[in-house]
Amino acid sequence: MPMKGTHRPGGGLHSRVVKHTRAPKVEPRSRAQNPSAVAQLGEHVGDHVTNRGSTGYRGEPLVRGAGYNNPVGPTNMALQGPGAGKNAIMPAGGQGCHGQPAQGAEGLPSTKGQWPDKR
Repeated sequence: MPMKGTHRPGGGLHSRVVKHTRAPKVEPRSRAQNPSAVAQLGEHVGDHVTNRGSTGYRGEPLVRGAGYNNPVGPTNMALQGPGAGKNAIMPAGGQGCHGQPAQGAEGLPSTKGQWPDKR
């Protein structure tokens, strides 16, 4: 017997795992990391001295600011694909023939007349 007044979807648009947002999808922003601060994380460098007070040194900051982010928007499509950005000779990445090609071995003997034609 179904319960009255309860809406229990079996997944889909109104399930509890769906998150409705108005903001568009964006890529994560990169941040420049400080190599010396990363080393200090492993060494536990900070404000401590044995049998003395504080030194006031808290270590290097981990994040140095904004890192490199790829450019946003359309890029020049002429600079993509095989041979892009190279000289105009064979721009599609073709291979040239250098010297006389090898002629190869003799061909097979003719089989003409050995079997009847099926016409």
